[in-house]
Amino acid sequence: MLSKLMKYEFMAMGRIFLPLFGALLIVSAITGIFGLLDLTVPTGISIAVSIMLIVGIFVVVFILTIQRFWNNLLASEGYLTMTLPVSTDRLIISKLLVASVWNIVSIIVVVGAVLIMVGHGLPPLSVVMQGFDGSYFVTHEAVFIIVQLVIFLILCLFSGILLLYACMSLGMLVNKYRPLVSFGAYIVITTALQIITAITITVGIATGGFESFMNYAEGFSEFVSMQIFMWIAIGVVLLLCAAFYAITRCMLSKRLNLQ
Repeated sequence: MLSKLMKYEFMAMGRIFLPLFGALLIVSAITGIFGLLDLTVPTGISIAVSIMLIVGIFVVVFILTIQRFWNNLLASEGYLTMTLPVSTDRLIISKLLVASVWNIVSIIVVVGAVLIMVGHGLPPLSVVMQGFDGSYFVTHEAVFIIVQLVIFLILCLFSGILLLYACMSLGMLVNKYRPLVSFGAYIVITTALQIITAITITVGIATGGFESFMNYAEGFSEFVSMQIFMWIAIGVVLLLCAAFYAITRCMLSKRLNLQ
């Protein structure tokens, strides 16, 4: 059932994203051609159009991430959605995964469009991949760190989306002004996280905890030290994901209040 939920979610969002992606790639290709031909005015116009499309894509991604969750689960459509023989977990996960995929695809498309526009000025891939001595510098440690970084960034994306879901779900605590309450919840949660971070840093510096930890990490190799920091960062983001997911699930399963 999860695959079916994701299928229809992909189709609903794809009807909006695919034309935007196609338009951006076409305009980027035209921009690249104008650049090769040294046509200054057409190139400037096409670059401006590309920038507007790029901004538009990210705005649409943000709006649809919110709209699809709000309309399908918290608004009038929720009466139909909640009657489906699907668990609350699958509803949340399907929304989360599809929104995350479209966010990632949007970034890939935008990066690809930029490369198309300026690709004629980039060095060959073989030059980029080689070190100064002519040998390839990509090592197993570098690959491992890159994989960790990708995992961290994906978890950060999950955390950001789940934060939006949690804030929207908290809006069900009231019957009126739910969007305003949801926005207020977002401000409160993000402010609280910033305060907790500031307090943690202050206490760590004042008590010498950070210095002790740094001295402990310096006892290992540079690679192992980086692993320690990366796994700590991944653990923190995982905790945030779990907290935001728990809030969303609790509100949808125990405090459901549709409009």
